[in-house]
Amino acid sequence: MAEGILRTGAAETGRVEAFSDGVLAIVITLLVLNIKIPDQLGPGDAALWQALAQQLPMLGAWALSFFFVLVFWVAHHYFFRQLANIDRGLLWLNGLFLFAISFTPFPTALLGLYPGRSASATLLSGAMFATAGSFSLMRWYATRHARLFRPEHAAQAQRAMRRSLLGPGLYFAAIVAAQWAVPVSIAIQVAVPLLFFLPVRPAVAKEAP
Repeated sequence: MAEGILRTGAAETGRVEAFSDGVLAIVITLLVLNIKIPDQLGPGDAALWQALAQQLPMLGAWALSFFFVLVFWVAHHYFFRQLANIDRGLLWLNGLFLFAISFTPFPTALLGLYPGRSASATLLSGAMFATAGSFSLMRWYATRHARLFRPEHAAQAQRAMRRSLLGPGLYFAAIVAAQWAVPVSIAIQVAVPLLFFLPVRPAVAKEAP
């Protein structure tokens, strides 16, 4: 197969996307497993409400990481819909992206258990930075090999590449902020998915952080 192209058309890209969807579904499932049902409580609702209140940090960490993964699922979907072909290099970079995002449940649980600790916020910010960076690397690789894109998407791929650099930059800022002000670091983590929910021009809508 010339120049490393595995197969032309939607069949091969669809297969890679299906595998990636499965990995992301497992990641989201692992996130919710960190939330425990309160047990061995006394009678009445007061004890239950108190136990649920103690779970708020874990629920907050779960929601934060859920929307983080959701943004990348949407971005991954739109990115692969723009591709006509996939080569060996892009396969490995997609694997690197999945490797990075599959680590997310661990620092999420850590932040839920130790919400005010610098180490917790640093580790989750680092995982988010690695995920966003690996996705940007995958997009950069594809733009460098324009034959991978469908002709009608080649021009907008360059704009999307530039926009995708915003996420890694902000997550790096969250790592730095975690060393001095954990609430600021968490605020940045919350803000990044919100930025990508905002309406943008149709040409670059739904692209990756």
